[in-house]
Amino acid sequence: MTVNEVIADRLEFRKQFTDYVNSVYKLSNKDMQASFSNLRQIPLSSIKEKGIFWVGNSVELMLPEYIGLLERFGLISEANGKPIFNNRWVIPIRDKDNLVQALVGYSNASENKYVYSTTDFYMRGDSLYGEEQLEKTMKDGYAVLVEGITDAIHISSLGFDNIYANCGSRKGTLNFLRLNRLKYGIIRIRDRDRAGDGTKNKWVTDRYIDLVTPPQFKDSDEVLKDVEYREIFKEYLDACIEMIKSNSFKGKEEINFI
Repeated sequence: MTVNEVIADRLEFRKQFTDYVNSVYKLSNKDMQASFSNLRQIPLSSIKEKGIFWVGNSVELMLPEYIGLLERFGLISEANGKPIFNNRWVIPIRDKDNLVQALVGYSNASENKYVYSTTDFYMRGDSLYGEEQLEKTMKDGYAVLVEGITDAIHISSLGFDNIYANCGSRKGTLNFLRLNRLKYGIIRIRDRDRAGDGTKNKWVTDRYIDLVTPPQFKDSDEVLKDVEYREIFKEYLDACIEMIKSNSFKGKEEINFI
């Protein structure tokens, strides 16, 4: 296939995937959105806005008109030939055209909390959750980068745009080439654990600010579950955005959120 044919095939695939996800979403149990909202302490309006839905039984994924595409959508396990999601909240991962490129299923009851779909047209290491806002981010000139998808959803619920999360732990080269093109830079909010220590040396661009969360919390998601800290977190992040957009900010800074 030529490059143009591959691009056309990928676009058609993502359009079909998006239609499929929209169909599953319509049939899903909407009461479980409130359950996810209560579990993660994320406003229900944000859960709905992000298109998060519940799959109780894997048979709910088996829509007759899409049966022949499920394997291509990455929803069938190669190990046992069964759908990969069962008793999970499913979060769509979209591309810059707002088309679904992959799904991630979350379960608080499973040892493996996050399960990603895999497809020929999804580069997990080189994709970020939040890419549907990429054009706006390039215009605004800055991004906020967090480690977890629920961190990103939680922060965006405060009214912030340009919030991104890694899809897994591996740093992608393409991600940081794009982020390094931003006029002002990035604001990094890392987890307080071994993985977070690793990202300190991996998430490197020419200009960035580290917003360091309080020591009693593992990550920004935990901070925002505490109602008393929500407004304080918002004030600190607003200050970081103002600082990184200022003409006086030149390189790297660390802001301790206390």
